[in-house]
Amino acid sequence: MSDRTDVNGFLTRAIGSLIEYDAQRGTELVRALETYYAAGGNLSKAKDALHIHVNTVVQRLDRIAQLLGADWNSPGRALEDQLSLQLHRLTAPMAPPSP
Repeated sequence: MSDRTDVNGFLTRAIGSLIEYDAQRGTELVRALETYYAAGGNLSKAKDALHIHVNTVVQRLDRIAQLLGADWNSPGRALEDQLSLQLHRLTAPMAPPSP
């Protein structure tokens, strides 16, 4: 049980503001950040994967910066964020299967 608490605490500290923002507003900032990192920070690849305009990717990254802080994409912080995104995906409740 304490291991789970530590994971939750880490997630809350690292990307909790994104998770909360998405939950309250129905946005997909967590998904946008995951996709951006998966695209190696390439905006064009991220927009293609998300099926949105590149300006929308930039706007989402701006909102992410507001929520996580200006250093969100610095090397050390980016590693922490990427680890927390992986943990979030692994610990998030599974959605029911589609009919």
